[in-house]
Amino acid sequence: MNMDDLKKEKTEGLDFQYLGDVLDKKKELGNKYLTPGFGLAGQLFAMIAKHVITKLGPEEGEALLKDAIEEFGLERGKRIAEKVKEEKKSLSLKNWLIYTDIDSFENFRPISSTPNDDFVVKVKHCTFINAAKEWNLDEYAKIYCKYVDYKILEGYNPDVKLILESRHDTGANRCVFRYVIKEENK
Repeated sequence: MNMDDLKKEKTEGLDFQYLGDVLDKKKELGNKYLTPGFGLAGQLFAMIAKHVITKLGPEEGEALLKDAIEEFGLERGKRIAEKVKEEKKSLSLKNWLIYTDIDSFENFRPISSTPNDDFVVKVKHCTFINAAKEWNLDEYAKIYCKYVDYKILEGYNPDVKLILESRHDTGANRCVFRYVIKEENK
């Protein structure tokens, strides 16, 4: 008898013989249908932001989200700083890059350079925004981007200055992060 899976599950239930090929099938598919972790965070944040703004209105809603995002960013930065200090390292930008709490290469595929002794990172690919865009929520996701990076650095080391050219403000297909630490460049 050849039953489709849903009908079989509804009539016969589940057992490990039936479920036995799940891991092999998942391995076969690889990452094809997976949303990267930071992408799921983007979808979650954007959905929450949509509801907050719908309930409170654009001004009050964004103000509430801003407070939460900035608190989150400060906490992230402080936690990264704690890890660095535990390793008895200085709060340098280099150590921030090493000990950061997110996989920057997988989530952003950054292209970096060091013009004028600053560290510049161009990000075209962003799993956070891309995943939110898949759900047509990128307008809400960009609120997170507007506030978080400044506060992460403030929590980590307020001597690091960030100049951010956001895709959301410039209309470009990328964000450009300029990290300034050299005193004469500030």
